[in-house]
Amino acid sequence: MKIQTTRFGELEIADSSVITFNKGIPGFEESKEYVLIPADDKGETPFFFLQSIDKEEVNFFLVDPFSFFKEYDIKLKDQMVEQLELEDSADAIVLTTVTAKGEIKDATTNLKAPLIINITKQLGMQIVLDNKDYMIKQPLFQHSEKAVARQV
Repeated sequence: MKIQTTRFGELEIADSSVITFNKGIPGFEESKEYVLIPADDKGETPFFFLQSIDKEEVNFFLVDPFSFFKEYDIKLKDQMVEQLELEDSADAIVLTTVTAKGEIKDATTNLKAPLIINITKQLGMQIVLDNKDYMIKQPLFQHSEKAVARQV
């Protein structure tokens, strides 16, 4: 199928790559179908775009949080596991939204409310974690520099 996007122009996507968010994403409840696009052609980056299928202007810049925060830990409630139809934890990918205003070195990510996607069933949802240590605007790169400095 072909979709129109503000960021990428016209895209050809496979029907099987469509991810359904049954409840939408908070603030974007009307958009329920998305496609996940790696931020580079080779797929060697932890960054992605989540593009709405039906609203060309709706897309999210995402990151694999484990690439930057090795200690990041998520525990899904049984109800969430059922909603995502997860049979194996290996089928779940976790991504967090990135806000990059100005320079990329000042980007933040929302560790408090990750997106969980069942890559086998192509189902997704955003959850809010009950962990006071995770911030909505966690600096993305400053954390990595501090972690490296501590290891030296």
